[in-house]
Amino acid sequence: MKKENEVGLPTPKNWSLTDEQKLNYQSLYILFLMTEEKVVFPNFLGGNLKYVQEAVDLLENKKLIVQTEIITEGKKILGVSMEKDDVEWIFELTDTAREVVEESRKRYREFLAFYDIFAHVDPTTGEFAMGQFKNILLDEGKAAWQSYKNQDRWVDYRVPVLVYKGIDPREFIFFSFMEEGRFIPTKEDTEHEWAKNLFLDTLWDEIYMVLGSAPIWEEQGDDENPPAEIMETIIVQGAKVLKKQNKKLQKFIKKQDEIIGLEEEMEKMKANHQTDYDDYYDNPVYY
Repeated sequence: MKKENEVGLPTPKNWSLTDEQKLNYQSLYILFLMTEEKVVFPNFLGGNLKYVQEAVDLLENKKLIVQTEIITEGKKILGVSMEKDDVEWIFELTDTAREVVEESRKRYREFLAFYDIFAHVDPTTGEFAMGQFKNILLDEGKAAWQSYKNQDRWVDYRVPVLVYKGIDPREFIFFSFMEEGRFIPTKEDTEHEWAKNLFLDTLWDEIYMVLGSAPIWEEQGDDENPPAEIMETIIVQGAKVLKKQNKKLQKFIKKQDEIIGLEEEMEKMKANHQTDYDDYYDNPVYY
């Protein structure tokens, strides 16, 4: 649980990340790629992979990756064919690195589980789009659900909710961008443009744009309805809607594991909302 003095802190005037913070995020994403075996890094990085060098150095210094000698036996490393008896040095994850990745994944899953509910809020009626998730998705399908979420009345309150609760939203925005897949290495990307794009300032500019366009919690409400009361009402009501939808979802999953055309959406919801966190529902403002 969070302490009282950690909740209701003012919205930062400047969201800029330091170079060290940026590198920490980028390096963590490199660990994600290595964990998922999306890429193999040799001890010599050429071409656009040079952009990754500083992150690799940081990870090696923190003993999260180590150089390992392998005999490739004709395998291809980064698209370069090796002779049968060639020896190559590559970087491998340590056990500590795998723990770091798993903990980060857990944090992101909890972010999705607890805070996606605030992505679509109608501030005039107090409605949450997620309150109709089960009814619309199951009765009318994915297209109807997407159309419902795209209505102009919804406001994304995820950033102000996180800020009010004393949680830095930049981490979760960064990983939501990662989830889009724009920085995933592919066989077609022989020049490793993904690495170049990951280390350009464009990424951070996009994050700052999201933060700059988000509602500011101190500007919510009016004299009769103070901002702090408004935010706590939104958080508490969102938790109630989430708990109700989770119960409905669990009942539905038990009855029928698959619906034609909805498997992907249901799997996502099960992954994001399958755990009933009683502590969160009991006191969502300070959880």
